[in-house]
Amino acid sequence: MDLDKLFKEAERLKDHFDAIDKDREECYKIARELRRMSVKSVRDAHNKKYDLARKQIEDGKIYARQLVKKQQRFGFVEEALQEHAEAAFTLAFLLGEVPPTQEEIGTNERAYLLGLADTIGEMRRNTLNLLRDDRIEEAKTFMNLMDDLMGIIVRFDHTDAVLPLRRKQDQMRGVIERTRGDMTNIICQQRLEKTLRERVPVTE
Repeated sequence: MDLDKLFKEAERLKDHFDAIDKDREECYKIARELRRMSVKSVRDAHNKKYDLARKQIEDGKIYARQLVKKQQRFGFVEEALQEHAEAAFTLAFLLGEVPPTQEEIGTNERAYLLGLADTIGEMRRNTLNLLRDDRIEEAKTFMNLMDDLMGIIVRFDHTDAVLPLRRKQDQMRGVIERTRGDMTNIICQQRLEKTLRERVPVTE
């Protein structure tokens, strides 16, 4: 049996998958750096190191755009782009800035929306920080923001094969309800403490 033709085809396929493997290695290095920068940006934003957070996001755009140009066959590529989007949204929301567009942060459509959905967790974190500092009105502002973000995300009801948002939508609902419960408990506690203080007679 003459297998020369098959051997040639196998060599062609070997070169094809070798090229994919090389591309994967390059993407992995870029994605790892982008995720590192995104995580640091979120941490800096919560610590009010806004300039450092913004620089990480700006530098990350270069890596994000490199990944977008690559073949989108590797899961870790989208995860890195998603974290980059989440970092950009987190900084904008904490500073009360206009949220960036997909083009402005250099990611793709899916990662942009998935990153936006993940931002809800960072908004809960900030809301709880404000509640601990007795900054109730500011906490209410971020609670309203969380509701608005949910309103945006639930508009996308596509199948997971097109846009895997349904699981995140369910998670967002849970995060929002827990945060609302925490806020309600703290507000009720403050009202009770105020009432008790008012009923206690002042002694000289």
